[in-house]
Amino acid sequence: MEVNVPELKLTLETVTPLFLGGADPQEPPELRPPAFRGAMRYWLRAALGGVLGDGDLDALRLLESRVFGSTVAASPISVRLTGNLEADRYPILPHKQNGHSREGGQRRAFGPDQTFDLVLEQPPELGSGATWKAGCAALNLMLTCGGVGLRSRRGYGTLRAVRSTAPELVPPSPDSISGWRRRVKEAIEGAVAAARFLARDQSMAVVRSPAGPAQFPCLGGATTVRVYDVRAHSAMDAVRQFMSKVPRNPAFGGISPRQASPLWVRPIATGRTYGLLFIILPSRFSRADYDRVEGFLKANFSIRHAGQEE
Repeated sequence: MEVNVPELKLTLETVTPLFLGGADPQEPPELRPPAFRGAMRYWLRAALGGVLGDGDLDALRLLESRVFGSTVAASPISVRLTGNLEADRYPILPHKQNGHSREGGQRRAFGPDQTFDLVLEQPPELGSGATWKAGCAALNLMLTCGGVGLRSRRGYGTLRAVRSTAPELVPPSPDSISGWRRRVKEAIEGAVAAARFLARDQSMAVVRSPAGPAQFPCLGGATTVRVYDVRAHSAMDAVRQFMSKVPRNPAFGGISPRQASPLWVRPIATGRTYGLLFIILPSRFSRADYDRVEGFLKANFSIRHAGQEE
């Protein structure tokens, strides 16, 4: 008897340089599943925080391990990548005029406008419908709101879904402001619903999503989404517009002390030009200032170019 194995196959296109380090940083980047699994795990954790809150981290880790595994249990979901991508050197800070300077140095990355395939698969004996939906929802959220690899919060590692064998789970990427506005709403709502289904499948209590910054980035009442049509000529032009304006301020993250930015930036196709999608995932950290982050967006990305904000 033939067993039906849940499978999702995507053709993905690189939109911005994809910095994926291999075993040797001096060698060309490597297209390997761990980077994708790590990004998907991040977004699943954010969705789980939206339904479990941040009061029981052990419960959250347990649910996360049900989908993406742990040090003691393998993941029921496999990730396979196939494709031959060409690498070149790209600036880490694209808004710096001298890409060879210390501040705007370059690294090897897979360049834009290349395609590869990603296959998500779950044998039925290893997982459940809840784990499968949670894994697919995390992938959809990653492709919609974020990216993969180094500096993915700043627009690098952005991917476009060209084709999907299960568009009801992960649809192809839109190419308009209105399409992106719908997509990000559907992706967030779908991920939270999948996280709620997973929690109930494991008999865990569901609570109200955090209304303010939590211990870690959560999809909840404090999440902010902004979509702007900056009318950039390319995806990297859109990233440069943002990078040239963002201030050096601990509210946006930093390296001393090390703190990840709560602001995710993603270039989006808006027909013949490009816009920017911003996601603010607040968390509690010593120098957080979300009024400053919101003020920066309002001051630098005019609403008259936004069409409509979320």
